[in-house]
Amino acid sequence: MILRFFGFIWGAILLTLVGFALLISLLDWKAPDSALRLVEQDILRRELTEVVTQSGLNAGLETWARISGAHPGIAVSPDPDCTSADPIRAPEGTCLAVIDTAGPPPVWVRIQAMLLPLAVGAVISALGAIGLSRWLTRPIRTVNRGLQTIAGGELSARIGEDLKTSNREFAALGRAFDHAASRLEELTESRQRLFHDISHEIRSPLARLRAAIGLMEVNPERTGPMLTRMEADIERLDHLVDEILTLARFERSAGGPATRALDLLDIVEPIVADANFEGQDRGVTVCYTGPDRVAVHGNAELLHRAFENVIRNALAYSPDGGDVIVTGALGESQARFEITDNGPGVPEAELDKLFRPFVRLDDGNRTQGIGLGLAIAARAVEAHGGTISAERAAGKGLTVRIVLPRGED
Repeated sequence: MILRFFGFIWGAILLTLVGFALLISLLDWKAPDSALRLVEQDILRRELTEVVTQSGLNAGLETWARISGAHPGIAVSPDPDCTSADPIRAPEGTCLAVIDTAGPPPVWVRIQAMLLPLAVGAVISALGAIGLSRWLTRPIRTVNRGLQTIAGGELSARIGEDLKTSNREFAALGRAFDHAASRLEELTESRQRLFHDISHEIRSPLARLRAAIGLMEVNPERTGPMLTRMEADIERLDHLVDEILTLARFERSAGGPATRALDLLDIVEPIVADANFEGQDRGVTVCYTGPDRVAVHGNAELLHRAFENVIRNALAYSPDGGDVIVTGALGESQARFEITDNGPGVPEAELDKLFRPFVRLDDGNRTQGIGLGLAIAARAVEAHGGTISAERAAGKGLTVRIVLPRGED
């Protein structure tokens, strides 16, 4: 952009000079009389100085007497005291004075010489300023229209096609605007979908609670079984509210979590042991393979929440008699964990949706979650500057990969 501004300004100056030269050449304009008279006086002073220096003061006066007719408005007279401005000095010590008898020109004559370049410069600079202002303000007007459209609620507004400019900075501004608008539209749709899913998740247990109360009023003998079902629904609501609050805390958190040096195996191994114990009823085995120590800087509570959600999700989707393998690996600057199950797997097109809130896959009858576990795990990992991804496991199942920066040991 700096080079373009320089090109506009320098081009306007150059065009001014070229235009001024062309006008002088085409119209054959001459210098003002006052300027010509000054040049004439200077030439006359040099000629008389040469004569006076070689032949004396009288010779200079004789020379002036012969050529005075050719120089109207100029007088030459003796100056015995040499008090005139720029006198002609003779060897004997006396001087001649060259006097402009026409007097100083009027003010309008003196400024006449400046009028032409000023007029030419004003016209060319005005044209350059118009071009520069239009070039600068057109993208700004386009961005302004886009912002007003978005402010009016039309989040699908884009300005990339309208912002036709060769300037890289403005083109980058257009791309940034479109990216921000796309992200805003995505977040708005995600929030609306989240509200819809939350209302749906809350409505179902509330409807069951209301039905249970009605049955208890009609048939008091069924109070015992109904209380058990009501307690389960209340626990589900409590868990849902807790997960929603956890997710909201991650979404609005401006800074990173408080971290300290810790060994990830102190977090992962107890989760693996608990999951292995819970899977005994279905014959599911959960095991860990990898290094004996994985030092990172992180928040123990958030990392525990992330690994627990991912491992328990793998346990829930593993078939009876299956296994869940947690594999750890160390790099120079990163720690990588892969949690692999041999469950039904996930279609390739659905992998990117796994870490969105309230996304659940149909696995028959076993899915009892609310679809926030992997979303919370993703937010916890991202809060540590790490990444989480999912891919289809070799053969059958799903692999979730968590990569965390190691920090200092």
